[in-house]
Amino acid sequence: MHGAVPSTLAGGFVIHTRALHALMARETPVLLDVSEAPRRPPRMAPGAVWLPLPHQDIPGSLWIPDAGLGAVPPRLALFVAATLARLTGGRADAPVVVYCHPACWMSWNAARRLVWLGYRRVYWDPDGIEGWAAAGLPLANAPPLALGGAAASPSAR
Repeated sequence: MHGAVPSTLAGGFVIHTRALHALMARETPVLLDVSEAPRRPPRMAPGAVWLPLPHQDIPGSLWIPDAGLGAVPPRLALFVAATLARLTGGRADAPVVVYCHPACWMSWNAARRLVWLGYRRVYWDPDGIEGWAAAGLPLANAPPLALGGAAASPSAR
């Protein structure tokens, strides 16, 4: 999942941190963080307490772990599509920004899928969370949104 990523997104737009910040000042895009979910280290002793560090993302984002995998399980793909339809009010012209980490294919994969779903204002941020933080912009602790919709919606955070 990690390595050199394309510099373009057919049917969508590449947006970097400063331009994303400016976009957010003008309107309210749906911000979709597709970073991986933390995984318990495989060599950790059975029964040992594992406390993953809190996940931070751009404030107001919706974190759907693994939504940018190369092969997304059908149930997760349907969940992402339904969640975005709800958050955009079914508007294909609503701005949607997808990101995760620099040099990570997951955000590019997810953005490409949204273009395929018919969204016309898909922005892919290859700078990701680290680019946002490096620009001195605030981060927020983010709970993952599970398939059951267990975490709070972005408007409630």
